[in-house]
Amino acid sequence: MKVNNLYLAQPARRHRRAWHALQDELTQAGDAKNFGLRGCKRFGQYLRMTRNHARGKALPQGLVSATTYFIMQRGNPKILGTFNIRHELNDSLLNNPGGHIGYAIVPSERRKGYATEALRLGLQICKEMGITRVLVTCNKANTASANVIINNGGVLEDERPRPEDSSKLFQRYWIELT
Repeated sequence: MKVNNLYLAQPARRHRRAWHALQDELTQAGDAKNFGLRGCKRFGQYLRMTRNHARGKALPQGLVSATTYFIMQRGNPKILGTFNIRHELNDSLLNNPGGHIGYAIVPSERRKGYATEALRLGLQICKEMGITRVLVTCNKANTASANVIINNGGVLEDERPRPEDSSKLFQRYWIELT
């Protein structure tokens, strides 16, 4: 499914109302952990955190510099999802779930092609940042996410047990950007 008018926007003050609506939807759906909100209750706090992390400042232990984006569609003020690009890989991101990219679509907007298009747009940004080989991971059980990655050129390298539950596997895909 081809999605038109989708773009990635770094969080800014103009997104405050939409961010609160995102928080409400995720709370109702019980899905906030996948969206990188890290316990932020106020938008100003979230804005500072994302800006600091993009510059490599005030990073919690084990995290690397990362730029956060909102997945948006022209003419629609709603945040459709979040998208993160980690500027580099540490040992944990290389060998555990994580990789260069993390994304999540809000529950009410899934299965509309947004993740596939957002990943395509995010890969363009990776290339502009000088990241030419991108690691993207997903749970083995998440076939929708695996298809998003494969549709963007992902090649499965391997499957590994999740560190917190070795009975569940995650997949590691590499995407070559040339």
